[in-house]
Amino acid sequence: MNSNDLRALKSKRDIEAAFIQLINQNGFSKITIKDICTTALVGRSTFYRYYEDKYDLLGKLIDKYTQIIDDLLTKRMHQNTNDDLLTNLYQELDQHKNSLLCLLTVSVDNLALETSFKNVLRVHIAAYLRTLNFALPEAYIQQLYATNVITAIVWTLQHGVDPKIANMMNDMLHYLTHKYAVKTVK
Repeated sequence: MNSNDLRALKSKRDIEAAFIQLINQNGFSKITIKDICTTALVGRSTFYRYYEDKYDLLGKLIDKYTQIIDDLLTKRMHQNTNDDLLTNLYQELDQHKNSLLCLLTVSVDNLALETSFKNVLRVHIAAYLRTLNFALPEAYIQQLYATNVITAIVWTLQHGVDPKIANMMNDMLHYLTHKYAVKTVK
């Protein structure tokens, strides 16, 4: 990696950190580009080199963290749904705790990390549910699952990783899939 790449990574990291700090302090609506640049110690031209405006920055951060959870869920769903894998998922997300907790509070102009996370969660559970024949509407199970997972993620980020939470989440999924899956006769 050359020095220009490192400088770009540092500038983006500083802008993102300043943005999160300012959302926590003032709320998204009160943030200006000037505030972001002053807090990040970068010039306006540096900001505009990477982002069109604060909405673009928000969207890119949502995309970044949505990709992280999508990758973690892909890894989890392709392996057994055991407690250790779910605990590891929580631990991976914990590395981004401050940013995630902050961004989960922002919802503006169809940009919301929670909505984006729920969409990814629905896709992953839908793939899992296709292997089963459900007596309940799949859309209901998808929404229930996504909402429960968001609740568990937020709780874990706020209170720390607790393997008992992972155990309970897995037990709920197993209960749903075993209790309400229709047995097909072959």
